Amino acid sequence: MEELEDKILATLSEAEEIMDLLADDNLIDILADSKTTGDEINIRRAESEITEREIDITRESFRQCAYRASLLFFCIVDLNIIDPMY
Repeated sequence: MEELEDKILATLSEAEEIMDLLADDNLIDILADSKTTGDEINIRRAESEITEREIDITRESFRQCAYRASLLFFCIVDLNIIDPMY
């Protein structure tokens, strides 16, 4: 993204008049590329939000199992208090 900004700034600084900017296709191409890049970023951001929601739903489905497993673990650990043989 910084490369595009640098190219735009360089093109703007080289142009002495507004007509030079309008006649130069380089600036238009750079702006079109930045628009394409922005659109791709928006698409990927939307995909990542969908994926994040799916991960949250899956994680919540394991919460009850994790709670019961932790109870079982600590019960087994505490068996040592009842009898050292365990």
